[in-house]
Amino acid sequence: MKFEIPFDENIYREQMILNFNIAWNENLKKNKRNLYWSIPIIIIGGLIVYGQDYIGFIFIAIGTHFAINGFKYYSFYKKTKKKYFDLIESEIQGQKIANENSLWEFNKDYFRYKYYKYDAKIKWEAFKSYRVIDKNLFLDLEVGNNSSYIIGEKEIGNTELKKVIDFANEKIR
Repeated sequence: MKFEIPFDENIYREQMILNFNIAWNENLKKNKRNLYWSIPIIIIGGLIVYGQDYIGFIFIAIGTHFAINGFKYYSFYKKTKKKYFDLIESEIQGQKIANENSLWEFNKDYFRYKYYKYDAKIKWEAFKSYRVIDKNLFLDLEVGNNSSYIIGEKEIGNTELKKVIDFANEKIR
């Protein structure tokens, strides 16, 4: 199967936002939960200290530790998000200037992806898995976190996406 897909800024942006949210949502929830727990732990510690028992300082220290780590993580998240979305905007501009179609080839021996920056042929053994999320197929590489090729129903249609998913299921075990 071979697809030549014209660049669509809106679809690309949707897929990149989806990819970012999938990568970060679980850790953000855990971090938020730790931040919420830090407040009652600090309050309990303060009440214990107020009641003349110095064991409360341990609670205050633990709660403060959770709060500081939570704020550090949130700060790191914000910086990473800004870099990621700046990179997306840069990529959108590059795609507009190049004005080329991307090529997606699903061959029995390899997967090929070509766009204005590079042309890659990747053996199927290099993929660790695939996922279907919100009518988008994520082909996940073995290397690194969130190294995925994403193709969606909006780009190739429902019937073709099902064929590609079936093919990926056959090739990626």
